Amino acid sequence: MATRQHKALTNVGNHEVGNLNSIQIKTVAHGAIVEGGDVDNFTLVELGFNAEGERTCKQLSDVTKKSYLIATPEARYLGEQLVDFYNEKGERARIVIFEEAYTRFDTSAFTGDPANGKVAHFDPATKKFIIHDGTHDDYEGASAKFLVVSNEDDLEYTNGKELCRFEVITA
Repeated sequence: MATRQHKALTNVGNHEVGNLNSIQIKTVAHGAIVEGGDVDNFTLVELGFNAEGERTCKQLSDVTKKSYLIATPEARYLGEQLVDFYNEKGERARIVIFEEAYTRFDTSAFTGDPANGKVAHFDPATKKFIIHDGTHDDYEGASAKFLVVSNEDDLEYTNGKELCRFEVITA
């Protein structure tokens, strides 16, 4: 016989994971409330305000908009894996402000060959960073651009998914 608790404890998520690598980071004061749907950690969001004047965030909708990294710390219980975590609509999330040539982070939300020296930008349609040689059609107009500075072969740890490390070129 099945139980709801057994299913909850044995089903593993497939959400994006990552790490912040900068010694210090700047964050949006008091974070932002997630709107428009659930958002995976270590993807990009845009900011706004709700009717009550509270700061909100939602998944980035256009590469030309100012973007921020959503990177909320996880509170792990009962052996939960990092791939189980996401930012649920209505929750308050930590929002990282990018600093050029300083902010570095790992993320599993990418497509392409993560070779050092390549560049990337975030694709709102796939909710992933596209790694390329700088000739992608959307790259020139993207408000946030990233440099690939490491891939999982260089990292000493994993979070259950392949990771790529980015450094902010422009924000």
